[in-house]
Amino acid sequence: MFPLSIGTYVKIIIGGLIVFGAWYNGYSIGYGKLTTYKLEQEAATRAKEAEQQTATDQIRKDKDAQISAINNQLSDALIELRNRPSRASQSTVNGQVTCGNTGASLSAEDSEFLEREASRADQIRVALEACYAQYDAVTK
Repeated sequence: MFPLSIGTYVKIIIGGLIVFGAWYNGYSIGYGKLTTYKLEQEAATRAKEAEQQTATDQIRKDKDAQISAINNQLSDALIELRNRPSRASQSTVNGQVTCGNTGASLSAEDSEFLEREASRADQIRVALEACYAQYDAVTK
């Protein structure tokens, strides 16, 4: 009924079990190594992320301090500009306001506008520098 002897079938089954056992053992070892590697990489990534976050927080703190200093300078300058004459009280010649070649004779409104624009430009410059610094810190 069976073309081979029963001993041959037993040897084939035992050989198959050995091959399956070797494969499973290799798979288990490989999977264990892969899991260990993934955990090591995750820990290294988290450490680098924490380092980069610390650098980013320091850059943001410095930027906020610089912007606060710019805002304080703006407040001081605006207080000083209140002593200037307004545009309505300046003398006119032929319907035009006369002013000199320097900013010393600008009206209070014009001086205030220019001071605010300069402050805004300084804030944008500081934010851009912080952006560049953060990019450089992350990419190194």
